[in-house]
Amino acid sequence: MQKIIGLVGIFVFLLIAWLFSHNKKAVNYKTILIALFFEFIMGTVIFLIPKSRDILLAFSHLFTKIIDAAREGIVFVFGSLGAANSEQGFILIFQSLMFIVIFASICSLLYYLRILPFIIVNIAKFVKKFFGISAIEAICSASNIFVGIESFTSIRPYFKSITRSQIFLIFTVFMSTIASSMLALYVSLLNDKIPAIAGHLVSATVLSIPNAIMIAKIMEPETETPEKSELKFEVPESAKTFIGSIVNGAMDGGKMVLGITVLLVAVIGILGIVNLCLSYFTDVTTTGMLGWIFKPAALLMGVNPQDASLVGEFLGTRLIMTEVPSYVGLSQAINSGTISSHSAIVASYSLCGFTSIESLSIAVGGAVALAPEKTELITSICLKSLLAATITTLITGTVAGLFYIV
Repeated sequence: MQKIIGLVGIFVFLLIAWLFSHNKKAVNYKTILIALFFEFIMGTVIFLIPKSRDILLAFSHLFTKIIDAAREGIVFVFGSLGAANSEQGFILIFQSLMFIVIFASICSLLYYLRILPFIIVNIAKFVKKFFGISAIEAICSASNIFVGIESFTSIRPYFKSITRSQIFLIFTVFMSTIASSMLALYVSLLNDKIPAIAGHLVSATVLSIPNAIMIAKIMEPETETPEKSELKFEVPESAKTFIGSIVNGAMDGGKMVLGITVLLVAVIGILGIVNLCLSYFTDVTTTGMLGWIFKPAALLMGVNPQDASLVGEFLGTRLIMTEVPSYVGLSQAINSGTISSHSAIVASYSLCGFTSIESLSIAVGGAVALAPEKTELITSICLKSLLAATITTLITGTVAGLFYIV
């Protein structure tokens, strides 16, 4: 029954996107069919082919070993606070967030070695040809599998001539996926709770890219003539030397950790104050309200009805506080047995994206810095792109639920 609801849910999400379309007559329905075809092929490969499940498990085991090895750096600096089974209990910044520093540094080193640029360009060639989008859209879509806002710098030379549809797709893809540096954080939270979680989170990003292209081209179809550009990836200045790539990557990761930490302290603190004020009038908390608002979306994704409010809370929390506390909440729910395995998989896929107000602010700031003359265009589509990214991740979670077998 839940799978039937999930099928209906996909079409409901597509209908919502179509209702918000800037130009319904210009929508290319061929792109929608291609994206849906790709989704169902990928769903079959990821969940239904035994060998694929073995590969996901093998990848997750390898990634877990890498995380365990990388933890030595955290323990060296912070002692037992950074240990996997610390006597002090789970402390987010020491036991999970610090992995961002290590993996951001590794990612930067892979830039210097030209490994990531080679992979990104070749994926972009496939995306461009398969989905019929422009080169800069393809480059940004492919690079978002590995990096976050840095993908914007790869198309720096083309920002001045970018079209409304192109910038909308770029924003949507960015907020619908996660960077590889963040992957380590979520794996560290869930690797002992969901088998093959590393493989699942990579799969979630891969699934979200065609979804993001589909939703973006429904809500903002191309009505202009994009300038032709080459399929090439510009290596960041921070990764021009071997030592520099490691150092700069670590520093960038450190800034991310600091940003996430202070943001969570501020936002969760403010919500605590809001909850105090609400307690004088009602028993409902902000997370309870968010769960109520997003419960219909959770039900349409095909989660078990008894889990819908909880998954709704995770989705709502991500929107205002980033996906980090949502994944922490998911980890705690699995530990306490308050969420089913099916709903946990759906939630892990649907939460896998920078789909939050904070990420939108980062995207707007980064894009305006690169092309200040496009400020009016960027600010006019930014909130709509957040809606598009939300719909994208909901469809990704729904697809996972359709093919997942306990």
